[in-house]
This record gives sequence, structure tokens and C-alpha cells, in this order.
Amino acid sequence: MAKHLMVDMETLAVTPNAVVLSLGAVHFDPHQTGYTDSIYFKIDLDDQDKLNREIDPNTIDWWAKQDPKIMEEAFSPENRIPLIDAINQFHKFAWGCQAFWSHGATFDLVIIESIYKQLNKTLPWNYWQLRDTRTLFDLGWDPEMPKGNKHDALQDAIRQSVGVQNIYRKLHENR
Repeated sequence: MAKHLMVDMETLAVTPNAVVLSLGAVHFDPHQTGYTDSIYFKIDLDDQDKLNREIDPNTIDWWAKQDPKIMEEAFSPENRIPLIDAINQFHKFAWGCQAFWSHGATFDLVIIESIYKQLNKTLPWNYWQLRDTRTLFDLGWDPEMPKGNKHDALQDAIRQSVGVQNIYRKLHENR
């Protein structure tokens, strides 16, 4: 079984140095249906302020236009953990994965890489293990991702992993 990791984050900017609200990730096999396990963290914002991570007013304005239930989950102060704890747990979760996916080549994984550099930690991946769902989904087949709460880091990671599995299946059917 292939062990891939899909990661998604909700942030307060769109730059590599963005403050992270939440991080969700799932282990999955692109050749199978479903995922094997998941992690989800809401990350302490004050902790990131000490690292001079960025908050962008335009992103705050964008958040103000989102569904109130999604905003409540994203901004609620409850159950937040320090950034270093989230990264340490993410690192253990990511260990041994063959491929690391995100929805866009220059967002989630780039932000995580920025955090790793700030914390002087070694990345859990090599550059050649990175994968991008947007490119895969642009091949012309509908990824048939389940509907659901967008901008919930864990739910987005699950949805995106289903999309990857559906495209892999369609590619193999059309060989």
C-alpha cells in the first residue's frame, strides 16, 4: 500500500510566512478508496506572532465573508496548541510517507517549509516527493470530490485525497 499524505491549512495570509489557523492532514493510498488516519490542529496565534509570521488585512477581509460556522471553527480560541507542538506531531505523522500532496504547488507545503526553517527543523520530505492536486485536477476529468465545508483544514484534506483517488482511478481505467 502506498502511503501518501494530503495536507491542508487555513491561514491569515497567502505568503510563505503566513500565520496558520489550522492544519489538517490525512494518510491515504491514491490507488484505494478512503484514508487510513488523520490529524487536525488549531494553532496558537500569539505563539506565531512571536515568530513574526504574517497576518494580511486582505485575508482577514476574505475570512469575514465566509460561512459563520466555518469562521467560528477557524477563529475559536479553544483547543489551540503551540506551533512547535503541532509541527512535532505533524513531523511524526509525516514520517515514512512516499508523497506529500497539497492543493496548489505554492501554498500549504511552502508555508510548512517556512515554519520548519524558522524552527530549524529538517523537513520530512525531499523535493521530488511533493505533489500538487490543482495540476492533477486540471487534466480534464472531474475529481468528483465530496461536497462539504470548505475552509476546514481536515475536511479539505479529506476531500482533496478523494479527488486524487478518483483521478488515479480514471487514469487507470483509460489506459
